[in-house]
Amino acid sequence: MSCRLAHPGQLTRTPVALGLALSLIASSSLAQTASPVGALVDQTQPRTSPEVVIKPAAPGVRSGPLAPWATEMANRGLTFGVNVYNFYQANPSAGLRTGEQSNGTYFVLSMSADMQKLAGISGGSINFTQSFFGFVRNTNHAGDIGDSTIGYQPPYNINNNRLSLLTYQQKLIDDRLVVEIGRTHPDRYYGLPPCGSINSCFQDLFYLNAGFTSPLYGVWGANAAYKLSPTTYIQAGAFSVNPGTNALSGYDFGYETLSGALVMTEIGRKTDFTQDAYPGRVSLTGFYNTSDHADNLRTIAGTSRGLNPGTPAIQREGTSGIVLTASQTVWRADQGREANPSPTAISLYTGTGYAFDSTIPIRFNSFVGATLSAPDQSRPGDSYGIKMNWQRINDSYAIFLADANRFSGGTGASFSRDKLIFEANANFALGHGIAFQSVVQYLVNGTSFYNPYTARRPKDGFYVGTVLVVPLGALFGLSAI
Repeated sequence: MSCRLAHPGQLTRTPVALGLALSLIASSSLAQTASPVGALVDQTQPRTSPEVVIKPAAPGVRSGPLAPWATEMANRGLTFGVNVYNFYQANPSAGLRTGEQSNGTYFVLSMSADMQKLAGISGGSINFTQSFFGFVRNTNHAGDIGDSTIGYQPPYNINNNRLSLLTYQQKLIDDRLVVEIGRTHPDRYYGLPPCGSINSCFQDLFYLNAGFTSPLYGVWGANAAYKLSPTTYIQAGAFSVNPGTNALSGYDFGYETLSGALVMTEIGRKTDFTQDAYPGRVSLTGFYNTSDHADNLRTIAGTSRGLNPGTPAIQREGTSGIVLTASQTVWRADQGREANPSPTAISLYTGTGYAFDSTIPIRFNSFVGATLSAPDQSRPGDSYGIKMNWQRINDSYAIFLADANRFSGGTGASFSRDKLIFEANANFALGHGIAFQSVVQYLVNGTSFYNPYTARRPKDGFYVGTVLVVPLGALFGLSAI
């Protein structure tokens, strides 16, 4: 199984190639701008950038014991970042095996080389990110929960570190065109999440259908983005598909077996409080994965895949889909009369995706939510939110899950095609860029996606997750906030 969001090594997810989850490509200094998209949304990785969880009071200022050295290096063309993320999660009453807990910590180190200062190449930069994983507890939490959408599950990392990013980036035409190539990830550019919860803001279609690997596990790729105006952009890219990526270190260039390419396109628009009293953003993303994938239902012998796990599944060629992502500020306490970059405001958001293929797991996935930002003007980094996620699986996949349950000694009862997740989340700025996030979800009609061959049936119930974000580089003056 592949992982999404912040969990880079969930090897139990390889059949579908986070989270947020989560992308953990450090951008605390904003030196690594993946594309004009990055400039439009103020960070390349909204899932993990401290700017998502706390707005710095003095952007660009270095303060700490390493600040003099880091400032000198920045003047020479080298900037650095170190971010730490600790994820804790538990499923007290939801899933296949309830009452389990897990933990994982990620140390994400980054460097950007300004080629203008180093070699006289205007608009060029080399970007590098290395991730280290530690303090890991319970690597089987994905199997304990089973469901693919509730919260996210802990990592299973064969290697304790991973090359996450190694690219050359070139800005052209007055920085309106940005091209980047090397070891990267489509999650850095496409369908950037509209909500600020690192735990749970992801779109399943990208990971379960399009075939995203973990955002921390870089793949070969190239992307080109063009600003049509200060607020609008278009972009297109292609990225390698390697089902075994999560077992590699990122440096074993000669040992990869590529199965295809993931082609992505997007058009979008974004404004902020400096441009619009009631800003918003919207993007429409399309994807096509050229590699083969296993049919949900049938083996090469024409028998049930769920009842015959030892027989290879029929391989289907390619899969595609579209995702609409949007957010809009709908209320401000000051009614938009004040020039405030962090007003007390309410925004609504959605991420809705549809797959054109009936042989892959997910047919439709849509979440809608609302966020109250800066409820107290003395704490502009705090926020509270609610969200509902509705997912519909393909009928053929529901049959597979029921057959797999029957084969394993279960009842073989049918699985509902429709799943609902209700969520409450909060973010608290603790000062100096440190932030704490919490999320509580309630699952209805969960699946056994990550553990299909079990006699257990998934239970409706609660999931709890927290994230502690520590911009270690900024605290020591290595990077600016």
